[in-house]
Amino acid sequence: MNQREFREEIHRDSDYIQGELPPQDDGWEVVIVDTPEGPKRMRRRLKRKAPKQRRSPLWKIVVGAAVLIGVFTLPLPIGQIQVTGTNQLSSEDVVAIGDLGYPVNILRVRTGALEERLQKDIRVDTAHVSYALPLTLQVDITERHAMIVVPSQFGFVGIDRQGMVISNAPTIPDTTVPIISGVRLGNALLGDTVEADGIRSAIAYMQAFPEEKRKTIGEINIGDANNMIAYTVEGLPIHLGDSSDLAEKAKITEDMLKDIEQRHVVPQYIDVNVKSPYIKMQ
Repeated sequence: MNQREFREEIHRDSDYIQGELPPQDDGWEVVIVDTPEGPKRMRRRLKRKAPKQRRSPLWKIVVGAAVLIGVFTLPLPIGQIQVTGTNQLSSEDVVAIGDLGYPVNILRVRTGALEERLQKDIRVDTAHVSYALPLTLQVDITERHAMIVVPSQFGFVGIDRQGMVISNAPTIPDTTVPIISGVRLGNALLGDTVEADGIRSAIAYMQAFPEEKRKTIGEINIGDANNMIAYTVEGLPIHLGDSSDLAEKAKITEDMLKDIEQRHVVPQYIDVNVKSPYIKMQ
């Protein structure tokens, strides 16, 4: 390239200025350019990059907050309900009892409030509500079970370990638990709590047995509070006496019945007096 061609190229390139240099500012830089006449100092216009516009993180915070508020407050169909420990309550029953509404958003559920509502249902003894993965509301139920059956004004009622009436029917509602004789309740309604001493004594006696042994007792006569008599399902009388030491008397009953079975004897009755229990032979 000759000198004339070089000068023409320099003049065509607006990024370079030769000769008298413009005042130095931030928009220019000094460079050394090889020319046919030798190296020359020139200024070159700086190519500035457009400054990046920083987006405020505020919009992200606002969007995130809106999403969280919607997830936790709006009636969106989020998660599932799993109920265990019961054959009487379904997930639909839990929704109805807890007044959760549809569609169910489990993230809106207050576990403590739901437990309280469930435990007011006569079918529920205890309830535990917790969260599990993935997005599951776990509801663990312990059902109420009748401990005894008592004649009433209009039939028979099943009473649980806390003395609550949990069933009411014209016929015996549960033949796997002992029937109480010697007394009759009035108009006992579902959810009522029975406080009668004889009823409470019978419950305490039955509750002291291991669950699998309770079916051996078919009847408890509490007509005389000082001379209560239980009967096995085979009809063997068990003299309980008064309401004292019922847990110990249940243990003695269990041991005596086991001894009778092993010895293959047919006694007249057994007396479970704590101080001097005995088996009365025929």
